[in-house]
Amino acid sequence: MEWTVQASGNACATCGRPFGEREEYWSALYSEGALFARKDYCGACWTGNLEGVFSHWRTRSKKKPAPPKRFVDDAVLLDFFERLCESEDPSRAKLRFIMAVLLLRKRLLKERDRHRDEHGLVWKVEAPRLGKTFDVRDQGLSQAEVADVLVQIGQVLNVELSGDSAGVAKDASTQGAAQEPQA
Repeated sequence: MEWTVQASGNACATCGRPFGEREEYWSALYSEGALFARKDYCGACWTGNLEGVFSHWRTRSKKKPAPPKRFVDDAVLLDFFERLCESEDPSRAKLRFIMAVLLLRKRLLKERDRHRDEHGLVWKVEAPRLGKTFDVRDQGLSQAEVADVLVQIGQVLNVELSGDSAGVAKDASTQGAAQEPQA
């Protein structure tokens, strides 16, 4: 004869409080004819009353699995950025700018200078690992435009970047405004 016992409910049967990661709690099986019903209790609600309990035990909730990370190697990011900077294609200017902001945030690029020319603000950034400097034109993007560019980058690199659009947009706008060269 096989018995089916339900998995942990992940919350106390008495107070309803969810169990924390790796928290100890009590489980009890109650016989209901040919079936068993499982109830889990936090330490505060477990009374030790075994009336009607077929079996009981102390257990610990599982560690929550970390969300899967889609990882892109720093060297790949720098190579992608370097190729964007070598491209003369004006349609890649927004992509190049947001990649520069992302790499500045990851500290893979260092800002060396800013200057204004007849077309706007230009950032001079250094990639110490590559031993190169690059000029990147500030694109003055809105938060919606940043989100769109992050989706494009995510599709190209097969990573999820859209969740960080607010932070990148903030950095993109404050980077440009914070250290605006004085005329």
